[in-house]
Amino acid sequence: MSTHYKLIPLTIIFILTAACSGIESTGMPNSPTDSPNPTSHPIEAGNVTRSLLTYNDFMNGFDYSSPVEEAALTLPADAAPPAYTFEGRLEMHGEDITGEMTVLRGDPVQEPEVSHLPEFDFEFVQSKDGYLIPVQRGLIIADHPYWNYIIGPGRVWQENDDQGYSRASFPFALVWKGSNATLNGTMSFLFTDEEVSKVWYQVTQETTISFSADMWGALDAAYHPGPVTDANQVRDAFAQELADSFPTRTIEQLTEDYPGVDASAFGRGVSPQNLTWYGFVVNGVNYVSACQTRYGLYPYCESMRAPSYSTAKSAFVSTALMRLAQKYDPAAPDLLIKDFVPEYANSPGDWSAVTFDHVLDMATGNYESAGNMVDEEHWDTDPFWSEEYYDERIAAAFNWPHSADPGSKWVYRTFDTFIVTRALHNYLGTLENLDTDIFEFVVDEVYKPLKMGPGVFTTLRTKDDDWQGQPVGGYGMWWVPDDLAKISNFLNVDGGAIDGEQILRPDMLAAALQHDPDDRGVDTSWGKYNNAFWANSYGKSDGFNCEFWVTEMQGYSGIVVALFPNGTSYYYASDGRDFTWDAAVREANKIIPHCQ
Repeated sequence: MSTHYKLIPLTIIFILTAACSGIESTGMPNSPTDSPNPTSHPIEAGNVTRSLLTYNDFMNGFDYSSPVEEAALTLPADAAPPAYTFEGRLEMHGEDITGEMTVLRGDPVQEPEVSHLPEFDFEFVQSKDGYLIPVQRGLIIADHPYWNYIIGPGRVWQENDDQGYSRASFPFALVWKGSNATLNGTMSFLFTDEEVSKVWYQVTQETTISFSADMWGALDAAYHPGPVTDANQVRDAFAQELADSFPTRTIEQLTEDYPGVDASAFGRGVSPQNLTWYGFVVNGVNYVSACQTRYGLYPYCESMRAPSYSTAKSAFVSTALMRLAQKYDPAAPDLLIKDFVPEYANSPGDWSAVTFDHVLDMATGNYESAGNMVDEEHWDTDPFWSEEYYDERIAAAFNWPHSADPGSKWVYRTFDTFIVTRALHNYLGTLENLDTDIFEFVVDEVYKPLKMGPGVFTTLRTKDDDWQGQPVGGYGMWWVPDDLAKISNFLNVDGGAIDGEQILRPDMLAAALQHDPDDRGVDTSWGKYNNAFWANSYGKSDGFNCEFWVTEMQGYSGIVVALFPNGTSYYYASDGRDFTWDAAVREANKIIPHCQ
């Protein structure tokens, strides 16, 4: 029997926060290997022994009372190459009435739509080396009251007991509409060149503090084979995506490469049940953890999406200003909000002297309470968190009194990031054209040149024009480990340059990373905040021979990207609001000393 999620009390929180395996051998690594070469996965004869998701299950139906072990949806070591090639649409039927949900955290009851998938009808193509590639990547706005989709690339293979059918699985995520909250799952099915079996889906992991649930079901489906427009380009782009992956090894291999280093220091301090994944970037290699779910290791760790939450303030909004300053005008940080966001005129606050830089430092002077996160965490009373259209959200963002001079007092407020995102958007319009979008500007100028994957080419926006309005800015992106390896290396090692070309304004980046002693930013109760980056100091009292700073991008639920002064980076995604990197700082010091 389904247990349903109670929508009404927790919608605002979502907007804020924003038994056997069934397979004898799992084979496919649960984190990326040394090489992105797709032939690195062993392919044998197809003699796979399985008791879960069998041919009979897929063809005749089955009734499981919970999700199954993720191993049953994983490419086995002894699989054979697929006999069939999938190209066309995969359409499912009965999404609105089929499927189960068990709520593990959050209030059950009401709103039956929450426990069912959005309609699924999407195109896929298959590569010669057995990848199943969705044509549409990134955030997909679904025709569903509560859920959107993100779909990732999967695998196709052959098992001898599947009566000649080929077998496929792929990762997907459900994203709460208007929110960053993300639930990760896997789908699997059998197919020939004309038909498909039922599709089994399950959701077994999430990154959101307010809600945890298992979801599962077997849906009837139809295969609509046929040429996909630009299929070869889709395949070529995915092959290039694999080739451009940041060099990756498992976190356990860190100890092999650096004897004496304790790999368990990375991930330490974060409750295992709250971890999505974590990684450590050193000397051009991304050492990545596996991805644990409630039903074993996730088959597609490299594609498991985690929300950005407020790391978007640094990786998107601050990066946008640094790129604009470098490309167009070094004085851009000193521009006034009032000159680019006319809605300021209705604010009870004083925006006459507030600059872009003041907002990125969380020091506008317009706030009600200076208490830590008091203004920010009015989830249930402030309309900013519940309004979905731009006009209402910008009005709510400005609806705060004047309490201090600009630049004098740090008060953390995502409302203000929404304002500066609009200001940057409108400023860009004066430089290029009115149709230019500030998020697409960052994608084109930074993310694509960094060879980040297409999953970061979309972001959460206001509901205008079917959720294609103003980028939210302060949250609303989705990361995989490769994304964070690339952007942290770009900031912390390459100094904001790509292939020798300076992309970000160097003095602004130096200030953000605490490399400029004359510009530390604004005091918080435990460190500094500068250009949307947090920072904490270490010194002799901490056991080091010098004074240095660790700069971080941080996200609400427990997302951390820590940039160490020795050029290494440590990141993790979690949902227990754990923020800790001390053990990683000390272990990284064994590889490259922070004090040189």
